[in-house]
Amino acid sequence: MGSILTRDERIRIWTALSDAFVDNEVDYPAIARQLAGFERAAVKAAFFEEVAPVCYSNLQAPIPPIWTAFDGTWLAEAIEGNEQVRQASTFRRIRDRIFVIYLRYRLREEWHRIERELEEQGSTGAG
Repeated sequence: MGSILTRDERIRIWTALSDAFVDNEVDYPAIARQLAGFERAAVKAAFFEEVAPVCYSNLQAPIPPIWTAFDGTWLAEAIEGNEQVRQASTFRRIRDRIFVIYLRYRLREEWHRIERELEEQGSTGAG
């Protein structure tokens, strides 16, 4: 697929990646199957810059509210809402850049597991 993604394709990527943040055993091969055909760099950016900032708190909760799957409509609205706030606020862009740096460190193993599965399944792109 090309580097310009439709909203539906972005939501498909977000929904697949959000499965890494559920309070249950993560099915990394299933996540990779859903991401087949998407460029690795786009998937990696979506994981750290769009999905993780919205879903990470589920992993931090003493009793996580999301056990099996995030609601796709809620997920899209939350991510798009974050994007709108970032566009409107310099402070928020800076804050979110710092948060993404932290998430890249904190979630590196989760990303590596997704990446390994993508490699095993022959996903395209590099990243």
